[in-house]
Amino acid sequence: MATPSASTTPSRSAPSVSASLAPPVRRAPRSGTPRPSASAGGRVPGPDLSSRVPVTSSSRPAASAPASKVPEAPKTPEAATGTTIRIGTWSAGVIRGGQDEVDACQDAVQWAGPNIGTEDGYAMRTVVIVGHDYCGFDLFATLRVGTRVTIGTPRGTWSYTVYAHYVTPGRGAPAAGLYWGDLTLQSCVGPDTGFSYLVRD
Repeated sequence: MATPSASTTPSRSAPSVSASLAPPVRRAPRSGTPRPSASAGGRVPGPDLSSRVPVTSSSRPAASAPASKVPEAPKTPEAATGTTIRIGTWSAGVIRGGQDEVDACQDAVQWAGPNIGTEDGYAMRTVVIVGHDYCGFDLFATLRVGTRVTIGTPRGTWSYTVYAHYVTPGRGAPAAGLYWGDLTLQSCVGPDTGFSYLVRD
């Protein structure tokens, strides 16, 4: 199991992994001046993913809808947000937001970090995407090493590969200091909180 490192030096921007797993290959430096990320220094607390929030969104059809009424076709992730995360055949819209958006259970939420596609985990500029496990985002918690994830935005599509994951005790455990790599995906897993760490291809 991966163990997060307390260091914030560029060469240690990822959790340490067992000797059988090589860390991601260092890419050529990206252009531009690195800016500090919300993930650096533990300044931004993680989302509270511990409690079940009642879903009251009017965009979900009511169970008691009249049989004669034709339900509205669900919006595709692309139509709803313009940004979509794909893991195999699974996909969801991604919106930038806070706890209210996480609790709405409609989309995955970009909790912290720069615009998707401009991240740089070696400079601690990590994109963090979260979601409640009971809303269908439980797969974020412990993706297998080597899993490919793509995120499509109106500006382009980027591909990422999982290189490690980490599980910390407690649902909704504080996540500050546990954001690593170019992309971190977070959700609860059973009684704990899981993080999958990805590097951009």
